[in-house]
Amino acid sequence: MKQDVLETLEFDKIREKLAELAPSQLSKAMARTLMPSVEPEIIEKKLTETEEASILLEREITTPLGETHDITETLEKAGKDMILMAKEFIDLAATLETYKKMHHYFEGERHLVYPALEELASLIIPQEQLIARIHQVFDEHGEVSDRASPRLSRIRTEKEMIKNRIRKTIQQIIQDKDQSSYFQDAIVTQRNGRYVVPVKEEYRYKFEGIVHDRSSTGQTLFMEPMVSVRLNNDLAELTASEKQEVQEILRALTEQVKKTREVTKNNCHLATELEFIFARAKLALSMQGVKAIHSTHALDLRRARHPLIPADKVVPISLTLGMDFQILIITGSNAGGKTIAIKTAGLLSLMNQSGLFIPAAEGSMLPIYKNIYAIIGDEQSIQYNLSTFSSYITQLTAFLSHVGTEDLVLLDELGSGTDPVEGAALAQSVTEYLQMQGVPAIITSHFSEMKKLAYETRGIENAFVEFDEETLTPTYHLIIGVAGNSNAFSICKRLGMPPLVLSRASQLKEGSPLHNMEEVMARLNRQTREVAHEKEEVEAQLKKAEELRNELRTETDAFYKKKDQILEKTRQEAETIKRDLRNQSEAIIKDLKKKASAMAKDDLQQHVSKVRGAIDAMALPGRENRRNPLPKEQIKKGTYVYIDTLDSDGTITKVSGNKITIACGLMHVTVTPEHCFETKKPVKKVRKPVSRPFAARGAASVRTVHTTLNVIGKTVDEAVPEVDRFLNECFMAGVSPVQIIHGKGTGALRQGIQEYLRTLNFVKEFHEADYRNGGAGVTEVFF
Repeated sequence: MKQDVLETLEFDKIREKLAELAPSQLSKAMARTLMPSVEPEIIEKKLTETEEASILLEREITTPLGETHDITETLEKAGKDMILMAKEFIDLAATLETYKKMHHYFEGERHLVYPALEELASLIIPQEQLIARIHQVFDEHGEVSDRASPRLSRIRTEKEMIKNRIRKTIQQIIQDKDQSSYFQDAIVTQRNGRYVVPVKEEYRYKFEGIVHDRSSTGQTLFMEPMVSVRLNNDLAELTASEKQEVQEILRALTEQVKKTREVTKNNCHLATELEFIFARAKLALSMQGVKAIHSTHALDLRRARHPLIPADKVVPISLTLGMDFQILIITGSNAGGKTIAIKTAGLLSLMNQSGLFIPAAEGSMLPIYKNIYAIIGDEQSIQYNLSTFSSYITQLTAFLSHVGTEDLVLLDELGSGTDPVEGAALAQSVTEYLQMQGVPAIITSHFSEMKKLAYETRGIENAFVEFDEETLTPTYHLIIGVAGNSNAFSICKRLGMPPLVLSRASQLKEGSPLHNMEEVMARLNRQTREVAHEKEEVEAQLKKAEELRNELRTETDAFYKKKDQILEKTRQEAETIKRDLRNQSEAIIKDLKKKASAMAKDDLQQHVSKVRGAIDAMALPGRENRRNPLPKEQIKKGTYVYIDTLDSDGTITKVSGNKITIACGLMHVTVTPEHCFETKKPVKKVRKPVSRPFAARGAASVRTVHTTLNVIGKTVDEAVPEVDRFLNECFMAGVSPVQIIHGKGTGALRQGIQEYLRTLNFVKEFHEADYRNGGAGVTEVFF
């Protein structure tokens, strides 16, 4: 893309917006040099990065960004063996800390959510040793720390010891009664790095010491006592050693920075790229942008907004190109939005090819243009003594001969600035040439001949910017399919043109051969506005109806959910009541047996069985079945179905006529088709194996359900509770058939158990076992 086109479409202002959102000087510089690409892979990669960063900014509490500095000059100095300053080291450490944070940010589950960002961040190499060394050398105030080296620590310790000895010695001199009158103040201070005391001028020869400084008034001399000269000399030597050691530490640290310079440079580039990606994401969120869908040739902008017009003032436009037509001619009033329309198409195309989201509605599509040529506005060339028309034609001829089908041409007011007849003819000729070459183009014009050309030529379409004739102002809405009027007279009237002048202009216009065409277009425009208004009303009603339908569906689902909850609660309560009633009845029956000695034994057993049967026959509220009946074509082996009589799901294992065998867990049941309903097969959750200690495994208990029960030797009253518990366990486990071993004997135990079995509604049938399994001494029970 040529730089003049970027400036014409104001892409440089988009780059400035990005620079404002970029966090560091390096990422700001990257934003200001952003250029559109023509490589689909590069564009898609950048758009994916922008998309992931946008999602991250909306979802995550923290971001991988942090404090970074421009360390380019620092690395150059280190490369030239120039010892770095303390601030440069501190800024470098803060920057390297952020690089490290970026590298580790996408570890864990985030690498699955943001793969493109993770791939970039993973290339950053954490420089933990260098970071740790810088933090070891400098304290939180940016001063070289005692921990920087053992020798520096030792020197500073010795310095403190000597300082204390000097202060103690001088303090003794100050407190000496014979010399206390010599001093201006009883303080110890420093001059030229040596400890001194303030001595009055008149006592300079009485006090033994060396003069290092004088006060501004000359009344006070700052003298070093002779007794502390040697100690001050030792302190001066240690201070020099300290400076030398600090220099050695900084030189070694600079050398360490130099050795890792290439790694740091690469990290700097990657981190800057990451910062710039987040600047693109912030721009996308600020303008409510979307990722454009890549298309081969079609441009389809839906409710697109010019990104440089304030959101409260911009009017969205919808614009297509390259589908039913390849050239769009936009007509309409002056200052009605024609130029904004073609600028929006061009600028959004540049943004898309730069990895930026576009301010438009979801579903907007954009192709990748190899070149975008734009001639917009009045650009007279004073340097080359060219008029507006000459400048326009110079720019046009610069690309017209080699423009291709993968380029986009944007021409504002083609043919203007010269004789209207010649200009219209030239505009038609250029448009026909572009159409023959298959070049996508958007052209604005006021020429009626151009409108006529679009109506008559396949592949060329009219569009106009709407004008409100009642308020005499443009609405800025772009309507495709109809040509528009320039509305020059209406605008002149609004701006105060004398009525006499307008009246004469209208008379002259009526003599124009294209006057009737203008009236037809005006009538079409009015009809178009009416249809658009009706369409908006219909869409609003449909939207409201859809909202009401969704609201009704939500309320219906909530109602059925509440109903199911109530029924389930009622069923559970009824089950509890039944269980309690059964326990109470058993207790009553047991007590009755003890007291009813006069009652015949057979009559008593019959009465007990009748009571138990009545309890078991108590109906519980069932769950409402709202499933669809199973279609005939799905009644086949392997189909997963719901059985209403069992309130359970299962898989068809056999179909024989009107009988369907279904496996429900370990149990197989046979039902007729009217009891089978559609259901969804549950998705099995694959659980990760959990490693447990050996002892814990051994401690786990497994409950085993037996298929036989031996009650030989028990009375009927003793056997029935055990049989009841045994049958319940087997039925819940889906085991069928089961055997009850009661022996032959007198047959009383067998008869009592079988009478009890007749009272159970979940028992399908029972009979004596065959001779191989115990014959009359065993009863087989089928559920």
